[in-house]
Amino acid sequence: MAHPHIIDRLITLHSTGEGNERALTKPASRGKGRKKRGSDAPRPSPVTVPDDTLRRDLAHAIVRCTSFYSLDQREDLVEQSAAFLDALIRLWASRGIDPQAVWREIDHRVQLGNLLNQINRDIPSSVDTARRFWRPSSTKLP
Repeated sequence: MAHPHIIDRLITLHSTGEGNERALTKPASRGKGRKKRGSDAPRPSPVTVPDDTLRRDLAHAIVRCTSFYSLDQREDLVEQSAAFLDALIRLWASRGIDPQAVWREIDHRVQLGNLLNQINRDIPSSVDTARRFWRPSSTKLP
């Protein structure tokens, strides 16, 4: 089952009022001492792709996509982008990642970007106010 996106979870927490109670509680005593240099938390090990052909396919697709983009070869770029996406889907399958979760995350990011662009376009701006803001009337320091 796909997990809900972080924005969806925040909306449900906000609508039920659960998030407000956690935000109002004070954290545990922090203490005034310095932090210890050594951390007890285990460091994550680097992830390696066990399948050499998958690793090679990903690397080749990335290099070819970049090359065809630089050379402005549209048809080849489309073909290699599809090969890259195919290799990514195989990578997700080998790691047990649901492709729907990845596409949902991409969709949420696109929606958020579109929302921020729309907000920036809707803000009325005047050339005079921008000019006055950056040109102070006095050079005296406070």
